[in-house]
Amino acid sequence: MNNPQKKPKSLQDILQQRQQSGFVGREEQVSLFRQNLDLSLEDSRRHFLFNVWGQGGVGKSTLLRQFRKIAEEAKIIAAHTDDSEKSVSEAMGRLAEQLEQQNHKLTQFSDRYKVYRQKRQELESDPEAPQGFSAFVGKTVAKTGVLLARRVPVGGAVFDFIDEDAVASQAGEWASYVAKKLTNKDEVRLIQEPVEVLTPLFLQDISKLAEKSGVALFFDTYESTEDFLDNWLREILEGRYGEVPLNILVIIAGRQELDKNHWAPYEGLMIRFPLEPFTEEEAQQYLTRKGITNSRVIEVILRLSGRLPLLVATLAAESPNDPSQVGDPSGTAVERFLKWIDDPKRRQLALDAAIPRCLNRDVLAKLRGEDEADELFNWLKEMPFIEERTDGWAYHEVVKTQMLRHKRLSSPQSWADLHGKLGEYYDTLRNNLQLNEEKKQGDPTWQSYALNVLYHSLCQTPQKSLSIALNNFLPAFDNERSFALRWAETTAQAGKNVDNAEVQRWGEQLVNGLKAYEEDCYEVAVEMFTALLEHSEIQSQWRTIALSRRGNIYRSMKRYEEALKDFDCAIQLNPKYYWAIAGRGETYRLMKRYEEALKNFDQAIQLNHKYDYAIANRGYTYRLIERYEEALKDFDCAIELNPKYDWAIAHRGKTYRSMKRYEEALKDFDCAIELNPKLDWTIANRGYTYRLMERYEEALKDFDCAIELNPKYDWAIAHRGKTYRSMKRYEEALKDFDQAIELNPKSQWAIALRGYAYLMLKRYNEALENLNCAINLKPDNNWYLYSRALAYQALNQVDKARVDLNNATKLAQQNYQKDAKDWGNTLNLALYYLIGGNVELSQRLYQYALSSHASLERMRAAIRDLEDFSTIFPEYIEAQSMRKFLQSSVT
Repeated sequence: MNNPQKKPKSLQDILQQRQQSGFVGREEQVSLFRQNLDLSLEDSRRHFLFNVWGQGGVGKSTLLRQFRKIAEEAKIIAAHTDDSEKSVSEAMGRLAEQLEQQNHKLTQFSDRYKVYRQKRQELESDPEAPQGFSAFVGKTVAKTGVLLARRVPVGGAVFDFIDEDAVASQAGEWASYVAKKLTNKDEVRLIQEPVEVLTPLFLQDISKLAEKSGVALFFDTYESTEDFLDNWLREILEGRYGEVPLNILVIIAGRQELDKNHWAPYEGLMIRFPLEPFTEEEAQQYLTRKGITNSRVIEVILRLSGRLPLLVATLAAESPNDPSQVGDPSGTAVERFLKWIDDPKRRQLALDAAIPRCLNRDVLAKLRGEDEADELFNWLKEMPFIEERTDGWAYHEVVKTQMLRHKRLSSPQSWADLHGKLGEYYDTLRNNLQLNEEKKQGDPTWQSYALNVLYHSLCQTPQKSLSIALNNFLPAFDNERSFALRWAETTAQAGKNVDNAEVQRWGEQLVNGLKAYEEDCYEVAVEMFTALLEHSEIQSQWRTIALSRRGNIYRSMKRYEEALKDFDCAIQLNPKYYWAIAGRGETYRLMKRYEEALKNFDQAIQLNHKYDYAIANRGYTYRLIERYEEALKDFDCAIELNPKYDWAIAHRGKTYRSMKRYEEALKDFDCAIELNPKLDWTIANRGYTYRLMERYEEALKDFDCAIELNPKYDWAIAHRGKTYRSMKRYEEALKDFDQAIELNPKSQWAIALRGYAYLMLKRYNEALENLNCAINLKPDNNWYLYSRALAYQALNQVDKARVDLNNATKLAQQNYQKDAKDWGNTLNLALYYLIGGNVELSQRLYQYALSSHASLERMRAAIRDLEDFSTIFPEYIEAQSMRKFLQSSVT
């Protein structure tokens, strides 16, 4: 009779099964995990999160495999991911793939993820993709406001956005490129915000699966994936992406314990398992199960392994039990393990197979030939230090490090020969793809082969290959930042494994510099590019990249002269490098050297007449110098080239607003927001336009929306406060001004607005305190001086009031002489004359503004100023009379 369920036939069968399993120790953790599965889902003792942590080789992955086995025995569906995945989307994709292999397809997620990968690959390989685009894909490209908030300068620049600097322009270019290439709005959002789109689908599918069976998700080697997974997992638990099914387990294993501060809200769901090396009793128990009972052999294994489970298992792998095999107990664990392998082929293979970065049967065939590949690979896979990963098999890091060191020191020529052979193998695979230059950098398979070629070249001939590695890093950086990071990490790893301090130092500097570049830690990023530029073997074609990128960083640091110098050098090396020419133009613009900026934008556009980015930025420059018609022409051109260029559309809207063409401005803001609903600065600008049109409720709605998208958006918060002030809702205005000033304590504009709000509430001492602060930050602002004069007058400090009013009048007079049609200043001057008693001159200025058709917006503001004055000093009849006159004239 057959035994379909493979049940043990006898006690001896059970004993044999348990001896073969080899799992020992961790009884407490295993028992707790097993008991947890027996508890009902709503039992207060049930845990849903497991955190396994400890040093490398302590047995985390082994324990996770045991947990998975227990879960599957309990009919719980399990899937795992490790450090092979480099993003949240890839991790979800890997989990979904494993579940589908078990006939549990996550239908909604998998279908959408397939579209995401296809569209992403199409965009990244497109020759028209903007520079740096590939590194940006997969991040939330729409949330530029969050990136820009940290760039708002202190003191006086709250009047306009800083979003128009290079970073925002580039973010807008990336976002608009996606919108231009993809006609489907859902696909645009999928590419721009993959995590936001895919996670809810992933959760919904997991929830359906969990209705029928429990689900266990395992996250191994978390020390490598924590940067992108940690926040995502916590957001899932807090419900950001939808409800989490109750019938789910999340098991996280890494070298460090989960941060107790970040994970504090979830401690009630979690159990932590810190793993230490085996106790002596556990180690001996393990060796006994392996059939090793000789006390001398056990003594050597315990001493060499430090009772680290992985090394205990490695040393016990060949079951040594002959005292004569022990010999001298000195030496390393690897040397002892190799000595205990009887078959010389296997002994050599154990060393040689540590050399590849990733193992499979074909790679092994390159090392040992086709005839022996199958037999040796099957043996090797059974070794305790070999781990199956998503991309093949690999040595555990603890053993790999020792194996490589032993191989390099004992057989340096063989070390070099094997690396050379593997380098040629991967180079052949890379060339067989037959990809053109444009498609190479963005192709994942080509990238994998290229990284293997790099690694083996550096390990074979580190000095010779270093310059090649550094030169090739720069085009990788220019084309796809994520690939450049892997290139740098591979360089560092090769330097470590070949024990070459220079290669390792360079690799680490590139890694640190890249991460600093992404995180806006400018000094470290500058150091990286400077080191590359000082390297004598960097070729001129790649020096242009390093120079222009360093120039870009200098510009972000407001070190404009150094930025210009770098852009000049890059352009000298390559006079047709229009990206650097446009970058120099942006630098001149930020320096307010507008004519030079325009010349550079002209030059860049001549070299590439379809360079919509430079055309739009030239339009922005024209707007800054109030050449509005030319600005509109450029924005029109850029938008014709790229109809979904939301940044250009929004800035055309700002141009229309500057021309008082508010309805056209609103249409552009509406269009830009429809293309990108999360452009907080565009929403805030529409709100600002509504406020100018005195459509206050619509203005508030937009400011609320912008602030919800970016809670630290100082400019929008302050302008919402100003809107409340215009509506005479002063208490709400004060709350916003308080928040804006807390975010930017040197924002003299917001401080002055708060002082003015206190004036309207007749809280004169608080008004005086704020206006003093604003004037200290900006002494030559005539409106601040006028406002403080009102506070002094209300407090009966007449002499001080007169001094401030005289100074305010003098400053406004100087501005009037420069530009009589600066209506804001001219109408302020009329007010100062009126308050100072020069009624006749005041009337002349008001009449001049009316006859010259000053904007309705400016005239209404003048009326409000007179009304505010009368609120504080109702007895001043001339002010009330002038207000009535202006009201009748305006209507």
